[in-house]
Amino acid sequence: MHPLIERFSKLIIFRKLKLSEIEELIENNILYIKEFEKNSIIKSRGEKIEEVMLLLYGRVKTEMMEIDGKIIQIEEMKAPTIMALGATFSKNSKIPVDIISEEKTLVAYITKNKIYDLCMKNKDFLIELIEYMGTKFNFISQKLWFITLNSLKDKILYYLKEKMEDKKTEVIDLEYSVEQLSHLFGVTRPALSRAFSRLEHEGIIKKEGNKIYILDKNKIENI
Repeated sequence: MHPLIERFSKLIIFRKLKLSEIEELIENNILYIKEFEKNSIIKSRGEKIEEVMLLLYGRVKTEMMEIDGKIIQIEEMKAPTIMALGATFSKNSKIPVDIISEEKTLVAYITKNKIYDLCMKNKDFLIELIEYMGTKFNFISQKLWFITLNSLKDKILYYLKEKMEDKKTEVIDLEYSVEQLSHLFGVTRPALSRAFSRLEHEGIIKKEGNKIYILDKNKIENI
């Protein structure tokens, strides 16, 4: 058995395929695999996408640069997952963001035509694909709403609310450094540090290193 078969089986859209079907994709060279070093550009904004990109190992981030040069981080993705699926199947198939590796990364590519074939042959595969694209659409919609929030304070509170609801706890372990969070919020690192300090001063949170303690739950839930 090919060593990557188990990895492919963990991808959401492939989990309903038999291991023998996944092995056939690999052994018949229907997909190809490429390795990227840390901080490599996997795809650039505006670049045309001809294949579905499957992140097998590693971690990547997607970014957009505004006219003034400010970088906004859209998403961070950890393997195993699928990258830019919506853009791949759009009419012009052009990616709207830069995809950058944050560590050594392994990416597999499979043609769109082969995905169409799998959809025609396997209803469960088609359902998984549609549900995944719907979930990603909801994520992007939430992200756009997040970007339109007027103040940095509101953005931080909304971010903490999402983490609090997801983890079901009032003690949040930040996954990112202040530098990474500043890119996510589209602000400078000093501005973000000041915003956290103000929230502490207002008694809404207490920050200790990468831990955030929610002190005023109502303030966050009402954002």
